[in-house]
Amino acid sequence: NNNKQLMYTQTCYAVWQYFNQPTTPGKAVCKTCNDEVSMGAILAKSKNTSCLWSHLRNHHPDLYKTGQKKREIESASHTDVATSSQPTVLGMFDKQRMWTNSENRSKLMDKLIIEMIVTDNQPFSVVSDVGFKHLMAAAEPRYALKSERYYQTKKLQEVHHKVVDKIKAMIQPENAGYSLSFTTDCWSGVTESLMSLTCHFIDNEWTRKQVVLNTRAMQGSHTGEYLKDTFLSMPEEWKIIKDRVTLVLRDSGANIVKGMRLAELPDLSCTAHTLQLVVHDGLSSQRAVTDVTAMLKKCATHFHHSILAKQHLQNIQRELGLPEHNITQAVPMRWNSTLQMLQRMLEQRRALYLYSGEHGGFSSPTAQQWDLVSNLIQTLLPIEEVTLQVSHSNSSTSCIIPCLTVLKMLLQDNEGPSTKGIVTLRQAMRESLEKRFSKLEDTKPVVLACLLDPRYKSHAFSFEQAAAEEASVKEQAAACGTHEDDGNAHKRQRREHTFFRSRVDEMFISLLAPHTDDQLPSSCVEDKLQLYLKEPVIDRRNGDPLQWWRQNEAHFKQLSKQARKFLGAPPSSVPSERIFSEVSAIFECKRSRLTGDHAEQLCFLHHNLVLLNWDY
Repeated sequence: NNNKQLMYTQTCYAVWQYFNQPTTPGKAVCKTCNDEVSMGAILAKSKNTSCLWSHLRNHHPDLYKTGQKKREIESASHTDVATSSQPTVLGMFDKQRMWTNSENRSKLMDKLIIEMIVTDNQPFSVVSDVGFKHLMAAAEPRYALKSERYYQTKKLQEVHHKVVDKIKAMIQPENAGYSLSFTTDCWSGVTESLMSLTCHFIDNEWTRKQVVLNTRAMQGSHTGEYLKDTFLSMPEEWKIIKDRVTLVLRDSGANIVKGMRLAELPDLSCTAHTLQLVVHDGLSSQRAVTDVTAMLKKCATHFHHSILAKQHLQNIQRELGLPEHNITQAVPMRWNSTLQMLQRMLEQRRALYLYSGEHGGFSSPTAQQWDLVSNLIQTLLPIEEVTLQVSHSNSSTSCIIPCLTVLKMLLQDNEGPSTKGIVTLRQAMRESLEKRFSKLEDTKPVVLACLLDPRYKSHAFSFEQAAAEEASVKEQAAACGTHEDDGNAHKRQRREHTFFRSRVDEMFISLLAPHTDDQLPSSCVEDKLQLYLKEPVIDRRNGDPLQWWRQNEAHFKQLSKQARKFLGAPPSSVPSERIFSEVSAIFECKRSRLTGDHAEQLCFLHHNLVLLNWDY
């Protein structure tokens, strides 16, 4: 009886992660929906958790699946503990008996090992490593490790098929809504080229979801026609029709731009990538700026290539009482790395001056050049804040127009740095910003996302433009019934810089100030859209637009369908770029013989297992 009670306690513990201990006799409170759920009786000895599990299964199916998985693992792991309190001859033999490959405990270990390999980008040869074998022999001597080939073929395919099935269910219209948005990017290594595809949507619970659909191996020349065919083959593989595509985010390369045009899909250049080009235009417009950045890059290279130089610098830093930070190098593909280099150089200017005097190796900037560096940092900080915002995983295309509007205000703001070269640089950046984003306000998914975001609404537009976009939203809302029918047919390192952080906030406060009543046509006051627009905007930093729509969905039924459609798209292709930030680890020397198909499966699982919290 004691053993049974121990097993019961251990396997039922999982359910209490989702319920609070009862305050009302015989009932528990669900942490998710706050409902009181009966436990079958008031007396402790008669209580059970069956009703709690039933509540999760009926009202919170995702939590139910996760809880059941934990329950199975706990049950398996505690079997030996429960039975060992009264050892038997059979039990003693069982503890020494090797598990057969067909036993559930052995299958669970197989699954956990392949999950570890793909999650941590380990080579399959890890299962043959002496240290790993020693670990497994000590941790679970009854488990027989399989061959590399077993994990690379049978288990990889098995897990891949299960995760594919899970994601197929997630993106069905009845779960993801009718509309989906995507990001794509291309990567080339020594032996392979890949194209990625990520899918973004808002589910029925108004939760933002992101999954990786493909990392497709490519062959041949990457022409626009070839990229079009490769791209279209990926959503077709998932049976996603063109009509469900709201927006595709991609970089500004001529071949992918042409490919998307040939594919006849609504697309948009990555906002973060375009801001990179804007900053490059500004930095290259001033000779004084290019000279000082080149000088500091040479300085950074000097310390990067010499351990002795780093040691001498550390000694000087200690003498001066400066932070013992390494000198940061600028990376051409990340403009904010130039900003970080400038900040570190300015922090260490006294140490650099003494070092160059004692050891040489580079020229130290003049006092005038250091002033230029300081003013340049002040100019770039707000752009970095905007770049970080549009690169955030929870950001939507709705933030693009307000962020760019604020940047334009800051770049023409008279309170900014007034150094002659910096004034000209700011002007060049503003002109580049207006040129490169000139067609943005003609991009319907971006404009409607902004209008339907309760943090911004029509505040980022002129009165004439706002009126035009309101008419567009009405048109979309009136037509949404068609898509609803279609859906039914398918079964429906933050850095502190107080001044410029506050300047960005001040500009947003000015931009999002309440409109006066005469800005809204009185004849449309009863219209649902006008009722929505007349409500005050929610806080930009702390407000959650998806939570607002979850709470107001019933009041603005037609508008909420459009909000779910347009707020699901990200503002940049960063999600696809992040896939390839670790892809080199997949093709490292111990995996140099991987085929393109295996690489695609590993990339797919590496990202999706974490996104799914290993629940599939």
